[in-house]
Amino acid sequence: MTESANVKAFEAIEELRIELLRFSKRVDEGLTEIASETRRVIDWIEHDRPIYWKERVRRATDAVGEAKNDLHRCLMYPINDEQPSCTEERQAVKKAQAYLKYCQDKQDRLREWARSLRHEMHEYQGRVAHLRAAGDESAPAAAALLERVADTLEKYVAQASAAAPLIEAIRQPTPPKKD
Repeated sequence: MTESANVKAFEAIEELRIELLRFSKRVDEGLTEIASETRRVIDWIEHDRPIYWKERVRRATDAVGEAKNDLHRCLMYPINDEQPSCTEERQAVKKAQAYLKYCQDKQDRLREWARSLRHEMHEYQGRVAHLRAAGDESAPAAAALLERVADTLEKYVAQASAAAPLIEAIRQPTPPKKD
């Protein structure tokens, strides 16, 4: 052993180990938060919104029925033996039917969104599985390796420090013998 390892900062190895574990924890927390928010959105799309749009469709259907009844009443009672135009009532029927169609379209799109969102969530989970595995398995293993490296280097330095006087003594040229 003629040369030393020349390691100057054991603290840097320990800092790297600590930061690696901190980073791993932050990644895990971030992924958990994303998963939680995504589940919340999926629940909203699959449970809350269908109830909302079902109620909207029901109300719009009722509004169409009311508008048609108003139109029939208008058409049933001629004024001065003339058929009334019932323009307002006809427009109200068209408007109510348009809103009903709008609500039904939203209801249909909501089903598509729910399927699409569920599919994208599964895709996302597949893509981040490696990142989660790195945080759960690789980072702790790397931290343990860094800890072992630091321990080994500290033992090496301790041995080198203890052996330094002996090595210096061996390297000192011996004075020639005087006879």
